[in-house]
Order: sequence, then structure tokens, then C-alpha cells
Amino acid sequence: MTRRPECEQQGIALILSLIFSILLYILVAELVVSARLLRVTGENDALLARMANQADNTLAEIEDTLLTDLAGAAAGEEGGALGSVGAPPTGGQSGQPGEAGLGGEEGEQEDPSATCDSSRDGWAKPQSRAENDLTTYYWIEPENAKLNLLSLWSQDSKWAEFSRDQLVRLIDALREDTQSDIGQSDADRIVRSIEEWARRSGSERLPRPPLKSDDQRTQEITLPMHLDELLMLPDIKEELFYDQVLDGRVLRGLESVLTIWTSLQFDPGDPDKVQRRAASQSGSSAPASGGGAVGGAGAGAASGASGSGPAGQPGGGFAPPADANAPPQQPLGEGIRVNINFAPRAVLRAIMPEASIPDAVIDAILRFRNEVDTEAQDAAETGSTTSDPYVFGGLELGEEQKLRFFESVDDLDQIEEFANLPDPQLKSDFKSFCTTKSDVFSVHLATMFRRSEENRVYVLRRSRSIVLRQDDGEAGKLHPIIRYEERHGMRVQASDLQDDPNNRVQDMTQQYALMDQFAQEDRAWNPFLVDFYLPKWQRDQLLAYRR
Repeated sequence: MTRRPECEQQGIALILSLIFSILLYILVAELVVSARLLRVTGENDALLARMANQADNTLAEIEDTLLTDLAGAAAGEEGGALGSVGAPPTGGQSGQPGEAGLGGEEGEQEDPSATCDSSRDGWAKPQSRAENDLTTYYWIEPENAKLNLLSLWSQDSKWAEFSRDQLVRLIDALREDTQSDIGQSDADRIVRSIEEWARRSGSERLPRPPLKSDDQRTQEITLPMHLDELLMLPDIKEELFYDQVLDGRVLRGLESVLTIWTSLQFDPGDPDKVQRRAASQSGSSAPASGGGAVGGAGAGAASGASGSGPAGQPGGGFAPPADANAPPQQPLGEGIRVNINFAPRAVLRAIMPEASIPDAVIDAILRFRNEVDTEAQDAAETGSTTSDPYVFGGLELGEEQKLRFFESVDDLDQIEEFANLPDPQLKSDFKSFCTTKSDVFSVHLATMFRRSEENRVYVLRRSRSIVLRQDDGEAGKLHPIIRYEERHGMRVQASDLQDDPNNRVQDMTQQYALMDQFAQEDRAWNPFLVDFYLPKWQRDQLLAYRR
């Protein structure tokens, strides 16, 4: 057998060494990439955890702010348990939602804004809370500024039909005069699809567990338990449901004008438990252990049980009506009335048809609440010992302007266009739909980590909490409806005067001109303001303004 020369053996060894080197490089590179991926994943998880923790801490501070604001108002309702969320409103008469004059007696408060909820409240503007490298932006939005979708399924057929017309008008006016404008026929089709979706019956009805929102008298209706359920409909896309920003203008989505949270009732508790308690109390003059009128969630008292109030009222007994034909119980709090100090134009336009309330009246309402209250402004400037600008949280936010507001619904008569309406009944009917108070709030949170401010690279985590605020005669109570949920859609506070591009640009320019550099940058980074979504050249132009 012939031996190979040593030169050939050296070539094989070189090839084997090269192969092993390549394999070793691949293994080491894979280990390095995996280690970096694990490190980055761990850092991102830790960052998201810190963002969630800061948002939760900020939420606690915001709740204290809402309770502090309540201390200046006179609600007069005793506290109770919050329960059945999504109960449909009742009544078919135009005056059913409420009565006029809910803003309190004039002259009892030094500050008239303390008797109602308006733009002068400290919580009404988007603000921020910075901690180290994280900033949490928050915005408190009154749900009472929206139309309640559940009116669509009222047991009163006339009221349900009127509410249907309201919803059609709302969608029709939602994005009027924009490229996303929805015509009346399309709005009617969308409303029809919502109605049919809720009336799931026959073979198409899927098995589901019993819910406390179920009504034995209308078993064919499945009420939505969350507004996001509308996204299940083919006619409602995310572009229509969430807000959009186009050319510096906010296009409102259905989420910003509809609600299901303003028609609330006390929780009747477990029906079986209520019946057992009623049976035990019927055989004894003294309530059984754990019986009686209970205000806690998940526990109720039978009708006629001992309590401090009538059935369905705080501190009193509550039980489902024995008569199947009896009207549903009245909702809790402000109910489905609309707060005219915050309601968007589309909501105000939807309350009554244009033939009854002309567009000129709606526009006058919006102008009224955006005018500067010269008397209050002069009084504030006279009472101030310095000419320092308005400062909040260490940021110079510019001169605080005191805008006008509706202290009560009777203040609508101050508007010439409304006062000149010829039919007093129409004016009374419109007032009956309105209020100047809010008791249900959405707390929007957006925690941001800025990776690169120059290139505008950031991590943003959105969340929301919905609460009911009640006056219990003491410090007040907040009942969580939705405690904390992550959100992904856009929500932006829109100006009433944004339809006029000249007013929009002028207003933004004046605001930035009165701020210092830190306040300008804070506002430009606030995701609840339209400034955040402007092109870079336009933001740079605004940031160039200095006092």
C-alpha cells in the first residue's frame, strides 16, 4: 500500500482546522446573539414592569384629585354598592333623563365652578407626572359627555326609537366635512347592524353563562358589556372606532362619543341569596345573621326588608321587581344626561334634530364655553400679588385663562340663539337631556420611555381605568367599574374650535408663546394632545416660540 506524501496530509489537517474554526465561530456567534436577546428581553420586561408600576401610582394620585374636587360640590347622595353595569335607561318621555337646574344654588359657593364640572376643574386638562426616565401622561375624561348606547335597547319602544334617531345623527355628524365623512344612509346601516347584533336569537344564539345584566323580560337581547365589542361588527373598523389625527385635526371615533357606563344601578346581589334572606326574615321580626339592608357589592336585601330607604335607594332594600311588567329601576347618579360643559359637537347635535335645535344654537354653545370669562379673569389678576404665569407641577404652563362655563342647564338661556327659540317646550326638552355634573370618569394613562428624543424613538404603554364617583356625605367614594386595562387605540383631546384651521393654528401658537422651554417640550410629547402627532417641521416651528 502506497503512503501519501506528508504535504498532502498537511492539506487535510488545514481543511479540518478551517471547518472546526467555522463551526466554533457559528456556535460562539449563536451564544452571543442569544445572550444579547435574553438581555434585551429582560430589560424590556423590566421597563414595562416599571411603566406599569408608575401608571398604577399615578392612578392613585388621580383618584385623590377626583375626590378632592368632589369636596367642593354638593351631591347629596348616600354611598352604596356599585353593581349591575350596563342597565338600560328607562323612560320614554322627553323629560325622563333629568331636570334643569342641577348646578346648585347661586351664591352659596365663592367659586361657582365648584358646584359643577367644567373646564376650570384641575383634572380637565391633560397633564404629566415625571419620575426619573419615565413620564406618565394622564387625562381624565367625563363619560357623562357622551351618549349612552344602551338607550338603543330601552323597553320603552318610543324612547328606543328616539334613541336610535339620536345615534344615527351622532354618527352622521361625527366626522362631518372630512374625507372620513359618514353619510346618513351609512350611519343608519351601522345603527341597524348594532341593533341586529344585540338581538341574537334562534339558532344563531350561542350558549353563554348567565350575566347580571340579563333581563328576564327581554331575553333575546344581549347587551354589550364593553364598548370594544362594537369592533366585532363588520361595519365598524378601528379607523371609525378610535380617534385619528389628520392635518392637525382630531377626527373623533365612536369611543370618544359613546358610552355604556353612565347608566348604573346598585347590585341586587345573588338572586338565590336574596330569596333565602327574604324567607328567613319573613319568619322572624329580627333580621337573620347577615341579613337586612346591605350596601356591599354582591349582597342585597329583599324588598320590604329593614333599611333606611325605599327599595333601590342607598341604604334601602333592593330586589328584582315581582311584576314582570313593572318598569325597570331608575339608573344611579346623573344617568344618561349629557354634560354640556364637555360634550363634543357631534353629541350636542345628536340630542335633538336640526329642525328643533338649529346648528346655530349648537355652535353658540361651543363658542360660549370657549370664551374668556372677563370678570373672573380680571378678579383673578386683581387678587394676584404677582404677575407670575400659571405654574403646575414645576412647569410654567402659561397664563391661566378662565373660560366661561354652564353652572346649571338654566344658563343656556344666556345664549341669545337658544333664548330666541320660539318654542319653550323644545327648550325645556333640550334642557332635560343635559346636566352640568359628571360622576363617571375614564382615566386615560400613557407611560412613556424616551429612547431618543432627537430621533423621536420611544416606548409607550397606554392604559385606562373607569370609575364612578359618589358623594357619601364624607370624603366621597370611587367605585371602580374597570379597574385597569391596557389600551392600544388612539385617544386625543380635541378642541371645540379645531374646525377652523386659522383658529387652530393661532390658538396653538399663543399657547406655546406663553410657555417656557420645559413646558413646551412636555406638551409636544403629550400623546393626549394633537401636538404629539404633528409633523416634525411643524413641532419644531411651535417649539421655536419663546416668551
